[in-house]
Amino acid sequence: MFAILLAATIILASFAVLVCANKRDAALPPGPWNLPLIGCLHKLDPERAYVNLTKLAQKYGPIYSIRLGKVSTVVISDHKLLKKVLMKDEALGRPSLYFFDYICRGKGITYSHINVWKDQRKFISDFLRSVGGAKVSAKKEALENEIRRSVEEFVYLVKSYEGSGILLAEAVTSYVGTVTSTLFLGKSCPREDSAKAIQALDEVVKMSVVAGPINFLPFLRFLPMYANVISVLQNIWNKMHNFVNEVIKYNAQFSPDEKEDSLPSIINAFMQKKSTRNSDEIYNLEELRYLILDMFGASTETTVTSILWTVLYLAKYEDVQEKVRQELLSVLNGKTPQMGDLENLPYTEATLAEVARIRTTVAMGVPHLALEDIYVENFKIQKNTMIMPLLWAIHMNPNVWNEPEEFRPSRFLNDERKFVQPEELLPFSVGKRMCVGEHLAKMLIFLFMATILQTFKIESCEPEIDLSAVCGITLLPKPQKVVFKNIDK
Repeated sequence: MFAILLAATIILASFAVLVCANKRDAALPPGPWNLPLIGCLHKLDPERAYVNLTKLAQKYGPIYSIRLGKVSTVVISDHKLLKKVLMKDEALGRPSLYFFDYICRGKGITYSHINVWKDQRKFISDFLRSVGGAKVSAKKEALENEIRRSVEEFVYLVKSYEGSGILLAEAVTSYVGTVTSTLFLGKSCPREDSAKAIQALDEVVKMSVVAGPINFLPFLRFLPMYANVISVLQNIWNKMHNFVNEVIKYNAQFSPDEKEDSLPSIINAFMQKKSTRNSDEIYNLEELRYLILDMFGASTETTVTSILWTVLYLAKYEDVQEKVRQELLSVLNGKTPQMGDLENLPYTEATLAEVARIRTTVAMGVPHLALEDIYVENFKIQKNTMIMPLLWAIHMNPNVWNEPEEFRPSRFLNDERKFVQPEELLPFSVGKRMCVGEHLAKMLIFLFMATILQTFKIESCEPEIDLSAVCGITLLPKPQKVVFKNIDK
């Protein structure tokens, strides 16, 4: 009898704890029940969390509440709702997640606090606009020339394989890294040093995935496995900071090149800004280090991932590849591609957009934090709640995209066969903290693909291209070889 009473008491107590853990304000978005301590983490497969969260959106609606460990979260999977929320100043914060706090210290444009972020974003935006934002400028031409030189090196490398298979990731990373290192580390940074920096950042990305659970269950950091991961990451991060310090010191020895047709580096631009400002909070060497690592790492990682997906999709869908090639050959007529040509290449632009939709590089977006209570569509997002932009769900919504699982570039063409950019396409997110490097990424992707497709036919080494994804910080394709075969123009 005592055992039965004890069991009943435990069951009732557990139920009471569960009910208390799930008491919620009636104004909050709906959502699943959360377990004590872990919340809904048990519902998420680390490699397919974006899919699990999308299924929950299908059940609870385009805005729902969930707890991930100790982190109260609102997930938004509707583009209009997301824009309404992320355009608000109250949604400009970044959540306090253990791993990112430990590594980033609230610095760099991605994770900086709001008072520093506003100045940094304006600085970065002005810098990137001066380089590639204008339709015609000497600096934009210098950037395009730098990209072309890097593409030519890639072409030379591919030709050396003489039609045999090549693992893309390393070669594409070298191409993108050459350009981003020039912009964010300076021309004087030796190629082998920037390659090592990219490799180190890649290790940080891979280990960040392993360390991910610590963000929601910080006590895990005391377990040997996670403690070791943090130790290794901190060691890599310290080496990266030392490397960037040396780069900054080296650049400081030289006067910045003021020629109108030269490609500037962000280091020189930052130091010039620093000399005209008295604010030590924003324009200091520590902020510069984090800013460089942030921009260099994020721009390289996301752009490489986008190019890898584009190559793989075109290898699988040979009819699309051929249509893009014929459009390029017809419009460019053998001319070296320039960014301004894209507006005359609607099918090419539609294909790049479709890749960005069907394989959203940052599937779960970069999380925001509600700095105050936010009210949207009769719901309340409480202060200090993490806001997750579920971009994958937005891009795969069958109510918006007809047969979203199908790769169909024509969905971006109107009746006149002109490219149309729908408001539901958000590969760079939306709102005041959306990706600042959108134009640079588009330039790197387009100029690379336009050059490659005029030179090579892309084929798979395997009977079937594997388009399944591995979820990390970005949505990565699985490593696989492709063949670049010379074409007769």
